[in-house]
Amino acid sequence: MDSIIIKNLKIYAYHGVNDEEKIDGQNFFIDAVMFIDKRDAFKKDDINKTLSYSSACKIIKKVVELDKYNLIETVAEKISRALFENFHDLKKAEITVKKPEAPMKADFEYVAVKIIREKSDYNE
Repeated sequence: MDSIIIKNLKIYAYHGVNDEEKIDGQNFFIDAVMFIDKRDAFKKDDINKTLSYSSACKIIKKVVELDKYNLIETVAEKISRALFENFHDLKKAEITVKKPEAPMKADFEYVAVKIIREKSDYNE
């Protein structure tokens, strides 16, 4: 299966359990690996036959900025669901939400959540 990858999409948003996170906000970095079978699109070099990473970035940004959530797990799930709703040929998605400025007294690069979803996970 082929994949389209977005790595470290930087978005300023207001997620977290603490009040100051919802008021002051912080940077989040999103990785999205979107699995598709688009050999035909690649052979024909046709953007209309594949998944647009530009459109995917806009969808992710909209989801992350739209609401405030306590958990980055919720953010990841909302991103995944939105991608499947907008890209009908998407087979599987791996979404990582990184929070490098989490308010903890520890020396770390970032905390993160990674989820892996398949199209069948959203057949409700």
